[in-house]
Amino acid sequence: MRAGNVVSEDSASSPGIAVRSAPMEEAMSVGGLVFHRHTLTPLDRTRPPRLTLRSFTSGPLTLGTIQYSAGARVVTGSLAHSYQINIPLEGVVRTARGDQRMVATPRQAAVYGLHQHEFEGFEVAARVLGVKFDRTALERRLEDLLGRQIHGGSIEFDLPLALGGRRPREWFTIIQLLAQRLWSQEGLTAQSLVLAHLQDAAMTGLLLAARHSYRAELDDPVGPATPRAVRRAIAYVDSTPEASLVTVPELAAHAGVGIRALQAGFRQALETTPLGYLQDRRLTHARRELEAQDAASVTVAQIADRWGFAHHGRFSRDYRSRFGESPSQTLRR
Repeated sequence: MRAGNVVSEDSASSPGIAVRSAPMEEAMSVGGLVFHRHTLTPLDRTRPPRLTLRSFTSGPLTLGTIQYSAGARVVTGSLAHSYQINIPLEGVVRTARGDQRMVATPRQAAVYGLHQHEFEGFEVAARVLGVKFDRTALERRLEDLLGRQIHGGSIEFDLPLALGGRRPREWFTIIQLLAQRLWSQEGLTAQSLVLAHLQDAAMTGLLLAARHSYRAELDDPVGPATPRAVRRAIAYVDSTPEASLVTVPELAAHAGVGIRALQAGFRQALETTPLGYLQDRRLTHARRELEAQDAASVTVAQIADRWGFAHHGRFSRDYRSRFGESPSQTLRR
C-alpha cells in the first residue's frame, strides 16, 4: 500500500477502505467518507499529522481504526444519520461534546450520539476504534426493545461509557469479535449468519449497556408474553433447522410480541431466554451435521459459522458442556 493512497478492500463481507500515512487534506477526505465530515488541525504546526486508517462497513455498522502520526485535533459537525462511539485501543484521547469533556481510554469509551464533537491527542502513540451505527437501524432496534415507536425522537447518550461493567464489557467483546472476524483472512460474507447475529448483538448490546434517554424505560420490568405466544415462538424455532437461525428480534416478530416480553415469557415458562433456546437448538443441528460430515471435507469452524456461532472457542466449550465431547471428536467419528 503506497503512502497516502486510499485502497478499497474488497473483503467478501463489505466495502473496506484503508489508507496509510495520508496527508491532512486527504485525511479529512477519507475520514469524512468513512465517518463524518470534520476539520483536522495539528497541535504542533511544525508537525502536520498524517492519518493511518482501516475500516469496514457492514450493514448498519462501520468499524474503523484511526491513528495520527502527530498531535491532532478533530472537530465534526452535527451528525444527522448515524450514532458514533470512539474507543481508544491504546493510548488516550481528550474529547468533548458540547460542554461535556472527558479523557477516553481503553477502559472508557466516548459516545457522541448525533452531536457535534471533537477529540484530540496523538502526541504519543494512540489508536482509536471508531464504531458508527446507522441512525435508522439503531432507532428501530430501540423501538423493538421498547415495544413502541419513538415517533422521530433521537437517543441522547451520556458521553462516557465505562467498559468495566458486565453489559458494557459484553458489548465491547461483541465489537472486538466482529472486528476480528471482518479483518480475518477468511472474512465474513454479506449473507453470513454469523455477521447477522453479530450486527444484531452489537445494536442491542449498545442500547442495554450505555446510559441514554430511554435506558430507564428499558430497565423497567415488562409483563411476560402469554404462554400461547411462547408456544408460537417455540413451534416456529422447532419447525425447521433453518428456523433456529433467526435473531431474537425476528423471533419476537414471529411470535407477535415485543422482545422483552418474549424474554420474560421464556424465563417464566422455560427458565431460559429466547437466545438460549435458539442457541441450544443450533447446537443440536450442528451436532447432527458434525455426525454426518467427513472430517476431510469440512472443518469444525465452517460448521460453527454455518449455525451462527461467531466465537469458535465458546462454541467448543458450549458443545462439550452440552454433549460431553468436543466438536472435533464428533466430526472424527
